Amino acid sequence: MPISERSAKQAGYAQMPYDARAVANFLLDYGSSKGRAISMMSLQKILFFAHAWHLARNDKPLVGQPFEAWTYGPVNRVVYDQFKQFKDKPIDARAKILNAAAGRYETAQCNDMDDETATLLRDIFDYYATYHPFKLSDLTHEEGSPWDQVWNAATRRAVPGMVISNDSIRDWFRHDRQPFRVGRTSDGSHDQTADASRAGPSAPRRRYS
Repeated sequence: MPISERSAKQAGYAQMPYDARAVANFLLDYGSSKGRAISMMSLQKILFFAHAWHLARNDKPLVGQPFEAWTYGPVNRVVYDQFKQFKDKPIDARAKILNAAAGRYETAQCNDMDDETATLLRDIFDYYATYHPFKLSDLTHEEGSPWDQVWNAATRRAVPGMVISNDSIRDWFRHDRQPFRVGRTSDGSHDQTADASRAGPSAPRRRYS
């Protein structure tokens, strides 16, 4: 049985990152409970923002699998592989993982998630799921953002796997002082404007990345 968050702290262990597929399922389940189904693009961006804010607040990654810089923003490949068939349609399935001991695939779950993390995920979903997926994609493309750093570096040299480092994600999001804001003004001060209103016009895009 997994160690609970409280037990882990008492035993001196650090909470291990969750499987990205389990966190994706948590977000999908919560969205379903609110009557809000989401597409692949929205799921990927909400998952990324949840991972980022968890890193900024706790200095610990939320999910264990890395995010990669794809054309339209950060993508967690193991989550993409589970839901790619939905493309731009609402996701109505749940990710599965192999239970090696039982020899079968089971629905991925965050059975040991502490209340603080669960609350953060719900708050993240409530905030970002109200925005169009294209706007969420725009937000990840901000100049100097973790995605932008990798994308620009790839124009000059090889970037293995186009992996976005947790250090760059944590450092970028720690520059903000307001919950769930990702923008800054040109002089470096915090931009109080809501994220979605900062996103520029969206060009036609591949809808499932």
